[in-house]
Amino acid sequence: MLVVIVLAGILLSIVTISVTPDDRQQLGREARRVGQLLSMAAEESRIRQQPIVWEADLRGYRFVTEVAGERRLLAGDDMLRERLWDRELKALAYFEAGRQGPTQVLLGPGAPPLRIAVAREFVQSPWRIEIESEVGRAVLDIDEAGRGLVILR
Repeated sequence: MLVVIVLAGILLSIVTISVTPDDRQQLGREARRVGQLLSMAAEESRIRQQPIVWEADLRGYRFVTEVAGERRLLAGDDMLRERLWDRELKALAYFEAGRQGPTQVLLGPGAPPLRIAVAREFVQSPWRIEIESEVGRAVLDIDEAGRGLVILR
């Protein structure tokens, strides 16, 4: 009877550990989601034949476009709606290819948002977004074809 109780306790602890989400893995999933949404926005930009810009701050991000000189949230697409980060970020940085340092960095809540034009071309210059929260940093590398690769640091 004692052996059965010990085995049940071990199995229960294994199940509990595997079910508990890891905060770093959640940050990685969020970065992968951003990469997939950026790829979708590029396709949408090609279809609509109008530029789309990804705006992000430390609280969330959105996809915007300009219609008749007026900046608007991208309407009519539930996937590209405005979103909040899973947890508030400490820093957000954008790096263009070939540059030593970041092109733009957000370190505080009052800073203007990052504004990155989503490429309408099928081949683009590679670039990087670094997303940092209190649990770690996720690096999203976007290649020439617009595909994203996430690295957790």
